[in-house]
Formats: sequence, structure tokens, C-alpha cells
Amino acid sequence: MGKVRGQARQIESIISISLILALFVVAVVIFLLQKPKTAPLKELNLSSLTPASFAAFSDMETYNSENLYEKIDGKAPLYTESGFEKLLTQRFADKNKQDLMMEIYIYDMGNVRNAFCVYSTQRRAEAEPLLAMKFAYKAGNALFLVHGKYYIELIGFSEADSLSKAMIEAAQKCRTNLTDSGENDIPELNLFPSENLIAESDKFYLKDAFGFEGLTNTFTAQYKFGNNNITAFFGKCRDKKTAQQTAENYCNFLVNNGGIIKQAANKIPECRIVDLSGSTEIIFTTGTFVAGVHEAENQQTAEKLAETLFDKLNESVR
Repeated sequence: MGKVRGQARQIESIISISLILALFVVAVVIFLLQKPKTAPLKELNLSSLTPASFAAFSDMETYNSENLYEKIDGKAPLYTESGFEKLLTQRFADKNKQDLMMEIYIYDMGNVRNAFCVYSTQRRAEAEPLLAMKFAYKAGNALFLVHGKYYIELIGFSEADSLSKAMIEAAQKCRTNLTDSGENDIPELNLFPSENLIAESDKFYLKDAFGFEGLTNTFTAQYKFGNNNITAFFGKCRDKKTAQQTAENYCNFLVNNGGIIKQAANKIPECRIVDLSGSTEIIFTTGTFVAGVHEAENQQTAEKLAETLFDKLNESVR
């Protein structure tokens, strides 16, 4: 009798486990069915980004590096020189009020750094960060954001709260429906010291930072000291020797453009300080980084910031 009861309990346990597993499988299937389907840009239909009460107002257009100038005449070189591969664009309008219209531009820039390059170097002065989204801001009647390797613009044809809300909805759909490149972070931005840093001031230059062709892959950020803003920068070279040579070349570039070498009063080894038309320029290296301070009004403040940046970069190369 006891043996029968034991077998019955064993069967009940097996049935219970089977039911739990079945419920788990059902839950997973429901989740997968409800999960938004993403698509790469080449397969994306921009109509999937349409906000509520809006409809497509034009056909979708596609551009490549050969004909991009036809759509953004004058700005095309910035994009093509920054890794641009493809652009999809389309206009949408409110079904009941067609003067409420927007155009969505999705640029495939190849990787997140290229996308951040065009996003950051074109960031408007009146930018209002969208805190709910990373690398996103609103300016006037437009929204700008980075999503993986994509740089996205939503341009309104008028200014209205309802249009702004629709653009935010479309931007969120971009992030939901468009497959990103798996790269949504830029670790180098964390190398800037946080004290006195101006939020959302960081930029990335693939080449020719500060007008000097030797400064490539350069990150910059602005700091506020009293009423003065100072720019800190760094770029990573392939090796220490290249970094040292780049620093020397940049210093010579400043001197050749009227700069005057000044005495340094900081702890940074082989730190170069140049007075250029009354502003202080500082250049130094640590490991494979070439870094410094650009256009500072006060040398003492500039050297203090340079020391802080040197310490932060030096930690990352240890």
C-alpha cells in the first residue's frame, strides 16, 4: 500500500513539474510574440515609425555616398568623410492637419563613433537634452539622436507641442524598430574628469581637430570655471611614439601660427604650453594618448584642468 502511495506521489510530482514547464514555455512564446520586431535599415519600412494620428506624406527615398549631396547639399562631405553608407528619408503629416509635418532622416554611418561624430559636431547651441534617451536632444522644431551606428534627425516643418510629441514618439519607434549595431556606448567619454564638466558638451572629431590634420580620432569636452569655458581633449594613437610625435607636431603647428612657448608650472612630464593670441594651449602625452587643453583664458586654471585630465588618462593606461 505504501509503495502504491509513493508511486502516486511520484506521478503527481512529475505532472506538476510538467505543468510548470508547459506554463513557462507558453510564457516565453507570448513574450516573443509581443516583443517588438526589429529590422536592419535595408529592410526597414519607415512607415513603421509613423506616430499616432500621422500618415506617410511622401514616398521613402534612399541615398548613397554618390548622390547624398542631392538631399543635403553643402553638408554631404561631413557625412561621407565620416563613414556614411546609406540614408533613408520620408515625410509624415498629421491626418487631420497636414501643416503638422515632419521628415525623418536615418543615416547609416557604419559604427557608433561615426554616428556620434556627425551628431556631436553639429549639435546646436540651443540643444535641450532628452534625458530619457542617450545621445539625444531637441532644438527648436527638430530632434537629433544616435542609435547604434545610426544618426537620426527628425525635422518638423513648424513648431507645435503636438508635433514635438509626435517626433518624440517617432524617435522612440526608431529605437524600438531599428536593429542597432550592438554598439550603444562610447567608453572613451568616461575618461573625461567629471568635476566642472559641462553636460552634453562632448564631441568627437575623426580628423582635423582644431584645424590640425594630425589630431585624429579626438574627443573634446568643455569645462566651466567661473564665467569661462575651457576645452579639454584627447586622442588615442597606435603607439607611444606616434603620440609623442603628434604632440610635438601640434605644438610646432601652434608656434608656426603665432604661438609663443611658455614655462609650465605643473607636474605633467614634458608638458608643452603655448600662448596663442592671448589664450593658453596645453599639450601632453601619457601612454598612447595625446591630450591637452584648448583656448583657455587663464593659464593657471588651464594647467589645473590639464593635471586632472592627465591623472584620469594615466589611470586608464596603467
